[in-house]
Amino acid sequence: MKLRGINIVTILAVVFFVVVFGLIGTFASHRYWNLIWLVLLIVWAGILIHTMTTGHLKIWQELVNRMEFGDHDQVLDLSAGRLNDLLLLAKNLQAPAKVTGTGDWRQDQQAVQARVNAAKVADRVQLVDTDVFNMTFPDRRFDKVLVDLAFHNITPALKRNRAVQEAARVLKADGTMAIADFSHVDEYQQMLANLGFDDIRVVNTGFNGWWGGPWTTTKLIVARHFRQRK
Repeated sequence: MKLRGINIVTILAVVFFVVVFGLIGTFASHRYWNLIWLVLLIVWAGILIHTMTTGHLKIWQELVNRMEFGDHDQVLDLSAGRLNDLLLLAKNLQAPAKVTGTGDWRQDQQAVQARVNAAKVADRVQLVDTDVFNMTFPDRRFDKVLVDLAFHNITPALKRNRAVQEAARVLKADGTMAIADFSHVDEYQQMLANLGFDDIRVVNTGFNGWWGGPWTTTKLIVARHFRQRK
């Protein structure tokens, strides 16, 4: 389950052709006010690309900083196979603490392992292929569970709820779950409250989380103090 909707190359290609044909049309028609729209398009694309690259990594680092990892923490990374997320997490851990990354690693396992080795974090990384709706981990396995842009494209809401339930199932009773996403924020809060989390906080990420503008922005939902069910 990976976010495949858009990528940087696609954005650049679309913007390039729109700008080129827009310039040709503008100068051919002498309607120079159209240049305003082309400039706005370029600005929008620049903000979006920033969010998908540098901005996203800054948000992920901010989230990692909030986690306060312990020396023996077991961390689950549900980031739909984003290796940069996994490596950043691992670099913020000290063995024997370990991060387990989920994704379809079998597609290019050798290349992935080579990057892990090159980053010198192999002692803190475990790669696992598993179904987010029925993970192969035992109950209460992890101290921290982090979800990065991995659930918003799951439909319908019932299945999205199932994914959150599974993430909560493998989290220790005193663990912390964090979800970074740009949609369904209210829904996540309600799901977590229903699952017994009693300290749920939503953090705005500012400009680094703008998906082209402030009307769609990444937010961090951090939930702690999972209540023991009687």
